[in-house]
Amino acid sequence: MTTTTTNTNQSVSTTAWAPTPLQPYANARLLLRQTLIPADSTSAVVATHALECFLVRQRYISAKENGPGVDTGDFTYGGMICRASRLPPEPGAIWLSRDLVWQQNGRRVASAGLTVVAPCEGQIWLGDLSLLNAAGDADVDPYALLHPFTALEFGASYGSGGIGALVQPLIGERVFGTLKPVLLS
Repeated sequence: MTTTTTNTNQSVSTTAWAPTPLQPYANARLLLRQTLIPADSTSAVVATHALECFLVRQRYISAKENGPGVDTGDFTYGGMICRASRLPPEPGAIWLSRDLVWQQNGRRVASAGLTVVAPCEGQIWLGDLSLLNAAGDADVDPYALLHPFTALEFGASYGSGGIGALVQPLIGERVFGTLKPVLLS
């Protein structure tokens, strides 16, 4: 794997990852906002990130379990990123287009040493990805869910270094977040 050193002496991989074995089982697309001040939802949006993921619902949040980024009535989801693209701040329906050009397999796209970080907010489309069309119509699958989504964590349990540097290129970067059951139009 080729690496370069940034001005903060952090190693950043410059080699593209191969498609993950979970890609055929991807069941969700996330559109997450990257802000000028990382993890500050009130900061200006500088880009959005489309992530195609294999996600599994984990828990329903009750009143005794709520906390920062997790409210009563939310559903938690966890899984792996299969592929990703960095898009303009207001991408329109392109994020749901079957013709979206993917820039990275298995992890978030970094540009100028920055990427979308948790916590961050956006949307989830949880449905049959094979039904997506070129126009990016969200209603192509009558059973799909389109809801607000908050990404709470990327990279866990291993992070991007150590064992994570071995595991993530094989199965993808881990993502964990909450589906907010509010209808979007």
